[in-house]
Amino acid sequence: MSQNILEKWRKTKGRKGDDGNVRVTFRQLFETYVTISNKLVGILLRARKYGLVQFEGEMLWQGKDDNVIITLLE
Repeated sequence: MSQNILEKWRKTKGRKGDDGNVRVTFRQLFETYVTISNKLVGILLRARKYGLVQFEGEMLWQGKDDNVIITLLE
């Protein structure tokens, strides 16, 4: 996941929790980046593999997982 996308997410879309991590729902993120990339889920899976983000479940599906919280790890 590019540093530019992570910084934009941190500054404009997410909400900072008590633990200092920024969170956004899958739907918010999908709607923001659907015009930029149709490979959002793949990017999120890779980012999770490298410890950059955290979310519940193995896969994310538009519609079904719209309210899944994605946490950007500090």
